[in-house]
Amino acid sequence: DMITAAGERESRCLAQCVEAYVKHGGNIIAVEEVSPAETHQYGVVAVGQDFGHTFEIKGMVEKPPRGQAPSNLIISGRYILQPEIFSLLGSIPKGAGNEFQLTDGMIELAKRQAFHGVRFDGRTYDCGSKLGFLTANLAFGLQREDLAGPLRQEIGKLLA
Repeated sequence: DMITAAGERESRCLAQCVEAYVKHGGNIIAVEEVSPAETHQYGVVAVGQDFGHTFEIKGMVEKPPRGQAPSNLIISGRYILQPEIFSLLGSIPKGAGNEFQLTDGMIELAKRQAFHGVRFDGRTYDCGSKLGFLTANLAFGLQREDLAGPLRQEIGKLLA
């Protein structure tokens, strides 16, 4: 449901995850800051000891009820996870949305292994919502040299 722009920014996010893994080991999750009003739509982490760009993850919750998120840092879909996650995913029950949730597997793994977060300063697009899907398409279209000009013209016509 989540995508992020490919290219230099995405490469940097993945490089930051690798740097965090080299520093901390264990499991690494890239996170993104969102408005507290949006946290109920995502997996959210609880922050432990803060190291600046990275931090210890003390807990996670998938799609918490409004106003009950442990932070406004959402799981952005970039991970370095230990192989044990695969056996855990086969044994967990369906979670939020009656779907198997990776976050639920990570919650189980966090009972046995350390997790650290990396603050990702890029932008992800939630393609699980209609608005997010449209926004992602516009953003990616505007980044393309061959489409940016014509797309701006079409948007202008729609707004006129």
